[in-house]
Amino acid sequence: GMQVEQSPPALILQEGASSTLLCNFSTSTNNVQWFRQNPGGHLINLFYIPSGTKQSGRLTSTTVSKERRSSLYISSSQTTPSPHI
Repeated sequence: GMQVEQSPPALILQEGASSTLLCNFSTSTNNVQWFRQNPGGHLINLFYIPSGTKQSGRLTSTTVSKERRSSLYISSSQTTPSPHI
């Protein structure tokens, strides 16, 4: 079967931080799907991206099938500063 290597294996994102996840595949694939797993263990579908780049809100995903890799970039979350009294 296909080996998939994700780096980092898991991600805990701090508020205001941005991060990138990289995935490498042992064989080229036309089926790349990114999921987020919530604390209850449920998978939330983020992207179906066999090739190219897609963006949705804070997420940008790029798949290069001939290089057998896909990346998911999460831009920093915008927080409104709380007013100081």
